[in-house]
Amino acid sequence: MTDSTFQFPSYYNREPFFTLQPVLNTQKKQLQMWQELILSYARFHKMYVMDIVECIKNDSVLFNNDKIKRRLSLETTKMIFEEIVDNGYGEWLDKDKNRVLVWWRKPEEWAAMLYKWVCDSGHTNSILTLWEIQKGEDTTNLEFHDIDTTTLMKALKVLEKQNKAQVFSGSDNNLGVKFFSI
Repeated sequence: MTDSTFQFPSYYNREPFFTLQPVLNTQKKQLQMWQELILSYARFHKMYVMDIVECIKNDSVLFNNDKIKRRLSLETTKMIFEEIVDNGYGEWLDKDKNRVLVWWRKPEEWAAMLYKWVCDSGHTNSILTLWEIQKGEDTTNLEFHDIDTTTLMKALKVLEKQNKAQVFSGSDNNLGVKFFSI
């Protein structure tokens, strides 16, 4: 899929959207709109990790609108991602805050979706490898097919806390997970 097939909202083509607004209430709304746009874009492209510096440096269409000749600064982009992380839709992957894990679905949502599939498909009380969950034929048409390993592990940790799953290391250090019916 190309960026041209992603439908940007109309406000993406308005110049003020690319300039951090000075009025606090307006800025708060602007940051919320950027969060929604970034999460929608990441979901559409099944992106789990974003390197902010690379996105800015490579003129990512998400942060650089050629049509109106506007782009976000690195500082403003980091501020937006700080808001995303603070709202529970991401996690910093480095101390410099350049790479961020983007959760267009929170780990709890992935966990619920995964566990529903496990129950519906009869995989409770059985063992699956991470590969079967991420790449297996049974998940081809499901939203979590090709899920990032870090995101999947976060979801599985949620299920472990709920006593619905147990992650373990199998042969050749392959990770497996046993799902429990409760």
